[in-house]
Amino acid sequence: MDWWRLRPNDQPLPGRPAGLRPNVTELCPNLFIGDFVRPEDIAWLSAQFGVTAIQSLQDADDLRISGLDVAGLSVAADRCGVKFARTPVPDGSADQLGARLGSVLAQLAALVRAGERVYLHCNAGLNRAPTVAIAYLHSRCGMPLEEALAYVKRRRPCGPYLAVLEQFFAAPKERG
Repeated sequence: MDWWRLRPNDQPLPGRPAGLRPNVTELCPNLFIGDFVRPEDIAWLSAQFGVTAIQSLQDADDLRISGLDVAGLSVAADRCGVKFARTPVPDGSADQLGARLGSVLAQLAALVRAGERVYLHCNAGLNRAPTVAIAYLHSRCGMPLEEALAYVKRRRPCGPYLAVLEQFFAAPKERG
């Protein structure tokens, strides 16, 4: 059945029609970004891309809207031998991402340092995940910020929070 022809009460969960996989973008051999995962996507990510860890930026509202829960995702990840990490950041809030960027980056860096191939995601893979990936490429891979921004945008249509990145990477005396 064509998903766009479903009646309103029969529509699949928001964000991605049932049965379709996440839209995955490889940024480097150990970092992928994209949209949200369902439990049934985790084995596919592992088999298709060699993903060994998932870092989710979805908050409780994101999960509720997508019909997901942390326990179900964790169980599915465990079943596949994939680590599941979560640093909730509200969707559409550049300020909240800015406040949590340091901890999100530290978590991502620890996973990569441990040899994991990480799938970093938010809801649609358009704002939060690309912003964090750009910050990672800049801070951990030594890529100039402007180059990291251009690199990610060439690979994935996205709208990263440039102001968050500029503020985060401002001189330490300005960051407080």
